[in-house]
Amino acid sequence: MEYVNCGDFHQFLQRKGRLDIPSARFYAAELVCGIQHLHSKGIVHRDLKPSNILVAATGHIKIADFGLALENICGDRSATEYAGTPGFMAPEMLAEEEYNAGVDWYAFGIILNIMITSKSKYHRGLFNASSMEAKNIIKKLLREDPAKRLGVNGNIRAHRFFQHIDWDSVQALRMRPPHTPVPSNNIRRSSRPFDIIRMETAEDNNMAISANHQAIFTGFSFVNANWKTLDSAPAL
Repeated sequence: MEYVNCGDFHQFLQRKGRLDIPSARFYAAELVCGIQHLHSKGIVHRDLKPSNILVAATGHIKIADFGLALENICGDRSATEYAGTPGFMAPEMLAEEEYNAGVDWYAFGIILNIMITSKSKYHRGLFNASSMEAKNIIKKLLREDPAKRLGVNGNIRAHRFFQHIDWDSVQALRMRPPHTPVPSNNIRRSSRPFDIIRMETAEDNNMAISANHQAIFTGFSFVNANWKTLDSAPAL
């Protein structure tokens, strides 16, 4: 995958808040294309969530982080391993039952719900008259029975929520993104910038860290592969 420098979709949604329906439809359509492509190759992602979706400088989005993905899940093949992120996991996985690609469509339903309502939990009262089609598709994506879940059962591209989508344009990345992304180096962060020059100098001097940098680490000890804070540690 090429370098993607505009952060992830979680950061994007934090900045934007609720998306309008046309914007949510655009990102949802790109995700549908990505998910269907993975499934056509027998790949189930199993950890779809906004922080595992990257935003490119062009404004398009890309599915990333395949650390929990399974391969060769085709036809009637299924899996039973527990994997994923709480809040995005399908009921069949939580119940430790056999599952297949339906778990990705459930997670997609949660992501779409977040786009439109800013909430991960579905509640019909969060939708207004202009978002009834969104409400309907999310309900179908979040069905507990994976055999009846949209994406597994039925043609998701034919749902009326996507009635204005030109799928050929979406797949070819010809559809114009609704928002201009912000490069990650322009996103305000609470931590101090990484001082590469000072760190390179320290490495050249046998990793001798200057006094003002040493203060950052005062009060910390490395115990059992975890940082342990002592009473004298500064608040970071």
